[in-house]
This record gives sequence, C-alpha cells and structure tokens, in this order.
Amino acid sequence: MVYLILSTYSLILASFLHVVGSNYPIRRPFFFRKSSECDHCGKKLRAIDMIPVMSFVILKGRSNCCNERMSRTYFIVELLSPIFICTLYSVYGFNYSFYVHVFIFSLLIILYVSDIFYLHIPNLILLVYFLSFAGFYGLTNRDMLSDQLYQLFMGFVIFLGTYFLVRRGFGFGDIKLLILLCFLLSLKEALFIFVIAVFSGVTLIGVAYMFQKELKAKKIPFVPFILVGFLCSPFISDYFWEFIFHR
Repeated sequence: MVYLILSTYSLILASFLHVVGSNYPIRRPFFFRKSSECDHCGKKLRAIDMIPVMSFVILKGRSNCCNERMSRTYFIVELLSPIFICTLYSVYGFNYSFYVHVFIFSLLIILYVSDIFYLHIPNLILLVYFLSFAGFYGLTNRDMLSDQLYQLFMGFVIFLGTYFLVRRGFGFGDIKLLILLCFLLSLKEALFIFVIAVFSGVTLIGVAYMFQKELKAKKIPFVPFILVGFLCSPFISDYFWEFIFHR
C-alpha cells in the first residue's frame, strides 16, 4: 500500500516538475494555469492525454491533437520518479536521508528538463534550493549548517578549479550545480556524482559518435549525466569510496 501511494504521488510530482522545467526558463507561467496545452499546436489537452506514462505509451509517443512527436523527457521523468522514490524508501524508509534525496531529486528533474530543452540552468532555481536548505539547517541544526558551508567552500575550490583547468564538456551552470550539491549532500557525494556523470557521459557520447559523426559539433547537455550520478549515489557511493581507499 505504501508503494502504491508513493508511486501515485511520485507521478503527480514528476508531471509538475516537468512543467516547471519546460516553462520557467522561458518565463512561461506554470502555476494557476487554466489547462495544459499541446507543446506543438497549443490545443487544450484532454484527460486521456495527461495520464503519466500511460498516455505516452497509448499514443505511441505522439500528440493526440496534431500527431507531432512528443518529447521523450515526459516518459523518462514520469517512469523514473516512482522507481527511484520507491527504491529510496525500500532502503531508507521515511528517514532524513529519504526526504533529502527526494528534495534534491526534484531539483535535478527540473534542471534535467531545462537543460534538455534549452541548454540552460536557471540561477534562481539553484538559489531557491540553496536558501531552502540553509534556512532548514539554520533553524534546526546550526552545527550542521556550518559543516555544510564548509563542504560548499571545498566544492567551490575543487569544481571551480576543475572548470578553469578543463573547460570542455560542461558549462559554468553545471559547475554551479555540482557546487550546490556539495552543500545539499557532501563533497564526497558530489565528487562521486561527478565521476559517474563524466564516465557515463564519455561512454554514451563515444558510442553515439560512432554512429552519428555530426554529433561532435552539437552542444550536449550535462545535467542528464549528473542525474545519472545522483540516482546511483544513495545506493553505491559508500561502496565506491570504500573500494577506492581500502583496496
């Protein structure tokens, strides 16, 4: 029963986060909208067009009104959310780590959609999440706030240094996100996420380039790979660092 409730609310959350990620970067309102509209022709969507996951499958990935191809991000976000959140619950239950990771997951879903659609990471979204965590720590545990600010400072030094040394494959928005993850999680987890993101990114792009030579000239969003790293982090980050330092 718990998993059914979690899955239901996860799907609702996923749909809302996708709306935020696809609308906020272009300053299109996403609160208090009268109705949802087709991304292509602007027609009002029917209830059958908005069933999470199922609508994409039933309509075979095309809009019902104009038969244009729908973005796969709808399907990915709506499928991924209940799987990740239910798995997270099975490992952590309803403890502090569960809520923190769900909160950060919501951030990354918004930025995933924004980066895929517009290659843009909105600064205000990052600021809202930073202030939310800072306010929470400030009210509940000031010692933890000090610890997390130290993690933030160390992440700032390491990732900013990495950006100026490498400066290829990711933009400054990606670096700001990784620095924020040092504050929201820890430097160790942010480094793990970065390692997995780089590895998965290089692997996928390398394979894709073998079949699509013109891919080299295109800008590739990096947030999807950061999301991959984050999805792995709650479950294998500790094992990864244990293997690195104790082998």
